Amino acid sequence: MIELILRLTPPLTLLLALLLLLRPWVLERFGARFQYGLWLSVPVLLLALLAPMASPVSNSAMETYRVTLGELSHGASNTDWLSAAYIAGLSIALAAIGLSLLRLTKLIRLAKPATDTKSTGARLLTSIEAEGPFVFGVFRPTVVLPEGFEARFSNKDQQLILAHELSHWRRGDLHCNLLALALLCLCWFNPLCLLAYRRFRQDQEMACDADVTIELSQADRIAYGRALIGNAATVARSWQPLSHHYGDKHTMKQRLIQLKHSKGFSAASLLTPLALVAALGIWAQAPAMAGDSAELSKPVVRIEPKYPVNAAKQGIEGYVQARFDIDAKGTVSNVVIFKSEPEGVFDKVSIDALNQWQYEPKASKGVEVQLDYRLAPPEPISQTSAQDERERIAVQPHTEAKH
Repeated sequence: MIELILRLTPPLTLLLALLLLLRPWVLERFGARFQYGLWLSVPVLLLALLAPMASPVSNSAMETYRVTLGELSHGASNTDWLSAAYIAGLSIALAAIGLSLLRLTKLIRLAKPATDTKSTGARLLTSIEAEGPFVFGVFRPTVVLPEGFEARFSNKDQQLILAHELSHWRRGDLHCNLLALALLCLCWFNPLCLLAYRRFRQDQEMACDADVTIELSQADRIAYGRALIGNAATVARSWQPLSHHYGDKHTMKQRLIQLKHSKGFSAASLLTPLALVAALGIWAQAPAMAGDSAELSKPVVRIEPKYPVNAAKQGIEGYVQARFDIDAKGTVSNVVIFKSEPEGVFDKVSIDALNQWQYEPKASKGVEVQLDYRLAPPEPISQTSAQDERERIAVQPHTEAKH
């Protein structure tokens, strides 16, 4: 999986950098709702990049190599430090989410039911631990209110605050946050992803403000701004990544500015930038989708993968299908295993070997090969069927490596 993540990181980083650089200008010219909608370009780009990888593999465009017990790979059982570091970081990120979920569960368990005097249809709770209102829930919204909420705010302010929280749930913001958190965990090593996530959440708040106040009078907008200030907290202890917090002082100034300069918004206006991102993603993968076997480069140096010791002892056979790029010098890069059987057994030794292959000096993208791992020596080569255009190269075992 780490190879796939590393392959997607450069285009994802470029897109996030562009979104962050253009963000102030977009907010000023087009408003918060348009800026929030632009974050859809992230999943659009990822889908455009992943689509060719999920497409069926054409056997006629794939070379097949046979790997036997030429040399046993004792190194396959050693620690892959890159993978270990990635898994450690991913585990820490998931643990942080898990701890937040535990804190949220504890807060909900200790919270007291509140009377829904505003007929919102949502589940209302009050908690002494909540510094400000926040909403959570996947299938049904639950709004947690701070203790003394009704005493601190007028009926009008209470209605506006609840409208803000429930607007988050109706718009699907909480569900979008789950997807954003999943991507953040997978790309924990990329600081730009963390910065983008924080800006994404800020844009989400401002877009929700715009939706709630779009039909309000000037007096009601002033009341809404007063409610924002009243709920601001220097440290939002009740913030949870799996919930939606009302906001803090750090972003309050920008939210109030956006309230004064509300912009019109049309969902159709987002189609052009999103379509452009999708087209660029598909264009970047076009060579991988071509699959013209007549123009495949041929390897001039081919390092045979080392058969994993544990797989050999257990009598495990299988295959690996890989995709990689070749630069103008014939060097292999961006090796990705897109199919293997059994999964994960032969992946690492295949990647290690393919990274050492050298091809004819001709740039190619999306070259696909299949490595067949067989314990038995290769059978005598017979006449190839006209329907099978894949090149098959048998790799003889090295007798000195057998024990």
